[in-house]
Amino acid sequence: MTFANPWGLLGLLALPAIVILHLYYRRFPPLLIGGLHLWGVQTQVRQAGRRRERLPITASLLLELLAAAVLSLVIAQPHLAESRHVEHLVVVLDNSASMQARPPGKNSFRDAAVEEITKRFQNLSAGSVATLVVTSRRPELLAGPTVPLSKAKAALEAWHPGAVAHDFEPAWDLASQLAQDSGRILFVTNHLPPKQSPTPKAMEIVSLGRPLENTAITAARWSFDPKTNQGRIFLRIANFGKQPADVRVRGRHGDQQLFEKMLALNAGADAALETDVRGGLGEMTVEASSAADGLEIDNRVTLIEPKVRTVTIALTLPADHAALRPVRRALAGIAETQMGSPADAQLMIGAANALPPSKAGLTWLGIGPIDPSEAARKKAKDIIGPYLLEKRHPLLDGIVLGGVVFGGAQAVSLEATPLVSAGQQLLLCRLSGTQTAAYLLNLDFARSNLAESPDWPILVKNLVEVCRDGLPGLKRWNYRLNEQIAFRLNVDDHSGGDRLTLTFGGKTQPLARAPVVEIPPLQEAGIYEVRDGDRSIGRFAVNFHDPIESDLSTLGPGVRDAVSTPAPLSYQLDDPFSWLIAVGIVLILVAVLADWFVLDRTARARRVPQ
Repeated sequence: MTFANPWGLLGLLALPAIVILHLYYRRFPPLLIGGLHLWGVQTQVRQAGRRRERLPITASLLLELLAAAVLSLVIAQPHLAESRHVEHLVVVLDNSASMQARPPGKNSFRDAAVEEITKRFQNLSAGSVATLVVTSRRPELLAGPTVPLSKAKAALEAWHPGAVAHDFEPAWDLASQLAQDSGRILFVTNHLPPKQSPTPKAMEIVSLGRPLENTAITAARWSFDPKTNQGRIFLRIANFGKQPADVRVRGRHGDQQLFEKMLALNAGADAALETDVRGGLGEMTVEASSAADGLEIDNRVTLIEPKVRTVTIALTLPADHAALRPVRRALAGIAETQMGSPADAQLMIGAANALPPSKAGLTWLGIGPIDPSEAARKKAKDIIGPYLLEKRHPLLDGIVLGGVVFGGAQAVSLEATPLVSAGQQLLLCRLSGTQTAAYLLNLDFARSNLAESPDWPILVKNLVEVCRDGLPGLKRWNYRLNEQIAFRLNVDDHSGGDRLTLTFGGKTQPLARAPVVEIPPLQEAGIYEVRDGDRSIGRFAVNFHDPIESDLSTLGPGVRDAVSTPAPLSYQLDDPFSWLIAVGIVLILVAVLADWFVLDRTARARRVPQ
């Protein structure tokens, strides 16, 4: 027998002593005497010397001792010593999608993991507890911490792994903190981690995997041409097995089959597949199947048809401006653009000496010379480099400026952030202090060879795409798991109210309203919808594409024992002993009431009537 509160033991010794002293001084209770003759002088004769008087064993004494003893035991919180030494098992579950792989004619690795953990639970002592941790980029608790085994089993049955490739170390660190040097850690996976991995010393590793053949869709893209009203599907199919495989690829829209292709892939090879589809489908499903395939999650993708995001462009360059022809030539090869008036345009390209209005959602490119006067143009410099480029800006994606001469560069007096510079001279910069995304190209096309450079059409194309990304609504409609998703809201449209939500599979989660809305990385494949109140902003698809998880050839069984064994856990269990405390309280009340009844009856028996 052990006691959770050692001070109750002191009460077990002190309270009976107090009761005995209390009863000793109650041996001569006051009596009511009828008679006036007793009012005289009373004398008390005492015998000389010491006299031992035996304490009378009465019912009242026994009841008070019982009440004191039970009260002391309740305070001490007694527990059976063998029932308090329980075990705490911290289970780390490999949440990778490859745990769904299924050997032919056998259970999946996920089912084998559930069976293995259930057996471990059955071997634990009564009253033991468990904690379930699932691995991911940010590890999560599936059950716990320290829940009864029944709750852990229920959570284990609802576990469905499906994450892309990730590190296990964060989950191992979390398990070590939860174990606190007194619990055992079990990591269940489908392949043993490298021996040099920093695994916890108290962690046992059990791998239930085995090498499997597998084919997968590793990339899927849907493009749309508004001029022909035709879409084009691009797919990449890979064979991760060690044997050749024949893969059938089918595209469906509802119950209608759109295309079917057969691919013969050698071991470790992949192949691209492109096909045209008609416009207006809205959504389609692509499936790849083969006889030797161990994983289903990478065989199917759902694609959403892209929407046309047309950029309206206004050219405000004077007719005699040297940049007018190069700009028109570069814009001619860019799809999903149209010419419009400055009032309706999202992109304006004009002279650098005429600054644009400050307007949210407007992109402007001003082309030099900044000062078109003859005197200023004569003072302008011709710069041949070297150039310092801000490569992180999307406007300079693919720009190298090899051999380009920035002729006619002038001093920039406006506050701006440099994108291309040569020393202290700004050549391409973004203007500050305006809501417009305003860019200034500081050169004179009459003195520069930029128009003949391959960088010029790339620069104009990047400018259009930067403007297109600034349009409200979704930028893309097909993503990978854990890919960053962001879109812009229409700041002038308040019809939706303040309820910006993301829905998936009947579940809804709120999104933070901002000019640029960022959606947290999604970990479930399927169709999602963004809603602003009752209005739909758009639907997009998230699919599983992960060559690392699709490669099942490196899986294998194995066991790695823990380096050190923790001490048995002495765990506080209140529930199994709550009934003892309740019984003790009842006994105290019964003893107190019985003691009151005995004392009251004794007092009535001694009372002499007047």
